Amino acid sequence: MPEVIYSEEKLKAQDGVELFCRVWKGVSLEGEPALKARSTIVIAHGLADHSGRYEHVAKFFAQKGYVVYAYDHRGQGKSEGVRGHVNKFSQFYDDLWFVIRRAKGRNPGKKCFLVGHSMGGLIALGYAARRPKTINGLIVTSPCLALRMRVSPIKKGFGTFMSWLFPKMAVDTGIAAEGLSHDSNVVEAYKKDPIRYPKITTKFYVEFDKAMKNVQSLAKSIVTPCLFMPGGDDPICSTEATIKFYENVPETTDKKLIVWDGLYHEIMNEPEKDKVLDTMAQWIAEREGK
Repeated sequence: MPEVIYSEEKLKAQDGVELFCRVWKGVSLEGEPALKARSTIVIAHGLADHSGRYEHVAKFFAQKGYVVYAYDHRGQGKSEGVRGHVNKFSQFYDDLWFVIRRAKGRNPGKKCFLVGHSMGGLIALGYAARRPKTINGLIVTSPCLALRMRVSPIKKGFGTFMSWLFPKMAVDTGIAAEGLSHDSNVVEAYKKDPIRYPKITTKFYVEFDKAMKNVQSLAKSIVTPCLFMPGGDDPICSTEATIKFYENVPETTDKKLIVWDGLYHEIMNEPEKDKVLDTMAQWIAEREGK
C-alpha cells in the first residue's frame, strides 16, 4: 500500500486572513509499482467542524494517487478570523477559490474535484454556480440547503435582531452530536475535539440563513458534473431540500443522486463509510477521463 505524505500550508485570503490547509499525497514504497498521479481533490468541511476530521477521507484518496487539499474555513479550526464569524457569506466562496487556485497551481494539468460536506456542501454548490469552469466535478454530502433540526421563530428573531446590535455575539450552534453518526466513537470524539469551535456569531447566523435561500435558487446554474449524497435519516440538514435541488439541476448536467437510507448526517463517518468512499472514488474515476 502506498505511503501517504502529510503537510500543512497557510494561505492569505483576499482580506489578509490566514487560512490553514492540510495536504495529503500518496507515494509508492520502494519495490512497489509507481503510483499513478491522478486528479486533485479539495475538501470543504461543515459548520463547527475542521479539516482534521477528514483525515481518513484524505488518506483513502491519497493512496489511490490523488492529491488532497482540506482547509479550515475562516473563523474555524486553525484558520484565522473571529471564531464562528463571517462578515459576508461570499467570503467563503472567495476563500475556496484561493484554495482551489493553489491546488491547481501546484498540480498543473490535473483535473480538480470539489467535495463539500454540510455547510461545506452549501459553499461548494454556491461556488460551482459562480465559478463552474474552475472545477471538473462536485460531490456534496448532506449539503445544508435547509435545516431539518428545529430553530424556533423566537430564536430566529433574536438572532436577527442581535446581529444588528452585537454582530459578533457568540451563540451555540445547537447541533446534537448524536445526530452525526451511529458510531459512538465518532460522537464522543466530536464532543471532545479541542480544535472544533462549537459556536457561531449572530451575524454568521443571518448570513448563513440568507445563503441557504440564495443557493436554493441557483440549481439551474449548476452545469458541473455533480454527485449528491444526503443521509436518509439526517436529523440536521434537510434531505428533502437536497432532493428538490437535485431535481431542479438541468437535465443536460451530468448529475446523480444517491440517498443513503438509514444514515445520519456525516455519511463519511458512519459504519458504512467504506461503501460511501468507494462510491465517491468510482464516480470521480469515471469522470477523470472525460
